[in-house]
Amino acid sequence: MRIAALIGAILLIAIAVFQGKESPKNWFAIHAIEIKGQLKYSSRDQLQKDYASLLGKSLLTTSISQIKAVTLSPQWVQSVEVRKVWPNTLQVVVHEHEPLAYWNNGQVITTGAVIISPKSIPNLPLPKLLGPEDSSDVVLEQFGLISQVLSLTSLRIDSLQLKPRGAWVIIFKNGIKVKLGREDILERLQRFIAVYKTDLSGRIDQISSVDARYPHGVAVAWKKQ
Repeated sequence: MRIAALIGAILLIAIAVFQGKESPKNWFAIHAIEIKGQLKYSSRDQLQKDYASLLGKSLLTTSISQIKAVTLSPQWVQSVEVRKVWPNTLQVVVHEHEPLAYWNNGQVITTGAVIISPKSIPNLPLPKLLGPEDSSDVVLEQFGLISQVLSLTSLRIDSLQLKPRGAWVIIFKNGIKVKLGREDILERLQRFIAVYKTDLSGRIDQISSVDARYPHGVAVAWKKQ
């Protein structure tokens, strides 16, 4: 204990000499924030602005939990590793969310099924998921099931929408819109796929929409020539 106290006293004296006439309360003030990590959707300049409230705070008295409350606040930040670099630097390693799909207007669903509302939305080739408020879990689950059914086909989802009354509508990347209704969604989808492979794939440009809500087939609405 005496040795630890002696070392502490020596360190304080060394810091006092180093800091000169500066007030002791400023000896460990944060002067710089180093942001590390592979950033795809955030910019270091923007994160510096987001973290600016930490500048001037004391490394000695500001807890890691207090620092994380600030550093986790930007929407694209999933997790952080925080390190105090004495005497005046804070190091933050940022790990970002990975986007899975767009959600409604101005939001993103991440691969961890978290909905975020970033200040800027990247222009990425992601599917668009739409639905009533608080329906993201249901839409995301249905998206996963439908994607499995489509995995052996050339069809890919551009948008999947859950209507307020519970009906599902898909628009594929090739522009075809398919109404699936409220029941037996995967069965109806498979029925559409069978018809698409045999009769429709060569006439995509002529199709306006497909209604798959019929029990034994599908109805095709053709574009007017």
